[in-house]
Amino acid sequence: MLAFVGPSISRAEAGRVCPGLDLRPPIRRNDLYHERELGAWGFLIIDGVFMHEDAVSPREVVDVLEDGAMVVGASSMGALRAADCWPAGAKGIGLIYRLYRMGVLESDEDVAVTVSADGSDAAVSLPLVNVRYAVARAVRRRLLDRATARQIVSTAAAIYYPERTWHEVLRRVGGVRPELMEYCARLDLKRADAERALSWVGEMLRDAGTLASRHRRRRDGPFARSEATRERGYDATGGVDPERLPRLLLEWLIGSGRLLRHLPRSSLPLEALVRDLDSFTRSTWRDLEQAHQLDAELMRLQAVERASRAADDAGLAPRERDRRLAQDEIATNHGFPSWNRLRVSPRGRQFAAQIASARERLARAKRMREAWFSPSSILWKDGDGHRPVKDALDKMLAFLGRHVPETLR
Repeated sequence: MLAFVGPSISRAEAGRVCPGLDLRPPIRRNDLYHERELGAWGFLIIDGVFMHEDAVSPREVVDVLEDGAMVVGASSMGALRAADCWPAGAKGIGLIYRLYRMGVLESDEDVAVTVSADGSDAAVSLPLVNVRYAVARAVRRRLLDRATARQIVSTAAAIYYPERTWHEVLRRVGGVRPELMEYCARLDLKRADAERALSWVGEMLRDAGTLASRHRRRRDGPFARSEATRERGYDATGGVDPERLPRLLLEWLIGSGRLLRHLPRSSLPLEALVRDLDSFTRSTWRDLEQAHQLDAELMRLQAVERASRAADDAGLAPRERDRRLAQDEIATNHGFPSWNRLRVSPRGRQFAAQIASARERLARAKRMREAWFSPSSILWKDGDGHRPVKDALDKMLAFLGRHVPETLR
């Protein structure tokens, strides 16, 4: 098993924490492919290059995972790629990984540092995540008030990452007690996470023979490195039974009102067109295919279905606001000024079941979309109970309150 380490923890220190690892410098693009082809069965990614050299891509991580390898990530580049690729099987270790997974951290810059030019890969600048973590802990210990903590974080974020040090951050803030600087400077979350990951891997390597057998290669040839193969082709059908798909698509198009986008302006009203549903299903499929719109509508249906199922799995019921937005969208698609006008119309009565089904799916999808793409809408728990948290420092404080044992706070 290989470990890619650098500024978060030196190779000498990593070797003491976890003897027996094949230790390498920070990971670069194509390192996983190359080492996997040479027989490596597992990878611990802690540090990696970026900026002046190509970073290891999520596609590369997914490819070696699909080939059967074990990939563990922590601390820096490893935490980023584990947070990117956990659905494909990557294992994340440590607080930084969890902070990225939960949306507390959102930028790659939070873990970026500059390394020494002497070849040691030692960090010579301060990662922003260490600043966020240190001041959050200082606030929780009542060594620092929230207003000053926010000032420290915003000052640190405004400094270009190669020039960021604790001395420079606190010099710009001014008026900070020397003991607070000493306390913050002792807290190195990236190093702590690297040690956690190395310890975890060390325990795992007690059964290295079994793991090596379990994670052997599933293919014989080399990996494709072409840029053309880094994006996988899509499946517009979403794996649905091809015989059922045309009817499912038509019912969605009718219910959501999207079908009217594809009917000629001179055609009869929808309720007059749908006399023989089977025949209309076949003709609609054929017309969409000829107009090169079939894949687009299938992909929209697939997106709504996936979001709707995800909301159900997460226990997120649609709110009144979500239903109202879905109703307004469907009524507009059908050409009606309001939901009520649509419901009492001949079309609304004839297609009541399809319209109601589309409303519920669309409302659940809207609820899930907000949870996915609006981190500020997520409820974080702090001492005052559950509430929406928008400030990055508040997110960190709430995270520490929920997920970090008291001994580590």
